[in-house]
Amino acid sequence: MKSGYKIIGIGLVVLFFVVFALVYFGISSSFDNSLFNLINQRWNSPSLNKFFEYASMYGRTYFWIPVVAILWIFGSKDYKKAALMMAIVFIIIIIVGLTIKAVYFRPRPFTSIASALVLLPKPTDSSFPSGHALIVIGGATVALLMLKKRYSLPLLAEALIVSYSRVYTGMHFPTDVIAGAFLGAGIAVLTFIYLEKTRLFDSLFKLINNVYYEIVGVVLPSKKVNIIKG
Repeated sequence: MKSGYKIIGIGLVVLFFVVFALVYFGISSSFDNSLFNLINQRWNSPSLNKFFEYASMYGRTYFWIPVVAILWIFGSKDYKKAALMMAIVFIIIIIVGLTIKAVYFRPRPFTSIASALVLLPKPTDSSFPSGHALIVIGGATVALLMLKKRYSLPLLAEALIVSYSRVYTGMHFPTDVIAGAFLGAGIAVLTFIYLEKTRLFDSLFKLINNVYYEIVGVVLPSKKVNIIKG
């Protein structure tokens, strides 16, 4: 099973580099422009604009930090470990994503497509890869690997909606999102298989867990609540 996950993780990272090559050499331009115009304009519906605006603005940080907190505070031991894994994956993804954006700059779609419908304030950083897709798909991948389906599938659905919203609101080309999704999922899978069973991860979990319960013991004596079961 672990070797299978390793192949999947490496494959996802390879797919990221394939998409990057297509973008870098301009091969994806026709595909990007056509699909962007389809999602951003032809499929645009005024009745859905606010929904996708909110999904895009609040579906990353304001959603996934509470997810990690809820899993840690109310989850069983296994779900606390999932929360820690998510936090580690997010840190790795943020570092990798910012590094790529610093090294390679791709203009946002609204700079080259005059008819683009821009529903959010215009960012000035690189469009590639989508930081939102990186993070939410990375988080959803950890959920799929470590949580039961009744929790992981809704989280995956949220991640897909947020990723789609980045094109819908005019913030990204489709390949920005696709590449971000591949890389986020790949990092999550590889981090999971190489870290989950290690002594380092167990030691870090015990340290954070002990510190957490020391704090809880001071604030709420004798209160240990596990509502979310593995």
